[in-house]
Amino acid sequence: MLLMTLLIAMIIMALSIIVMLVANILS
Repeated sequence: MLLMTLLIAMIIMALSIIVMLVANILS
């Protein structure tokens, strides 16, 4: 249970970082 929560949190953080990088490249 805790491992799944940590895994989901890591995936969300990674996705947000990727989105920020793409936004910086496109802008």
